[in-house]
Amino acid sequence: MRNKYLSYVKSSAVNSELEQTNKFSLQMFYTAELENVYYSEKSDCFIVADIENNNVYLHSVLYKNYIPLFLK
Repeated sequence: MRNKYLSYVKSSAVNSELEQTNKFSLQMFYTAELENVYYSEKSDCFIVADIENNNVYLHSVLYKNYIPLFLK
């Protein structure tokens, strides 16, 4: 799973105008141990988030193909 995550970090789709163009080093710095990285088989994407006191703090979503993101 680690190798798949690395490939997604290197070549994930851009999902906002504020996305870093070369984010590999920074992304890997914060997720080196993968403790806050989750994988969704349904959406085929990685989610980087912290969960504290029933709150989810979403940091990034990494996917190969563009998928619409929205909150309900």
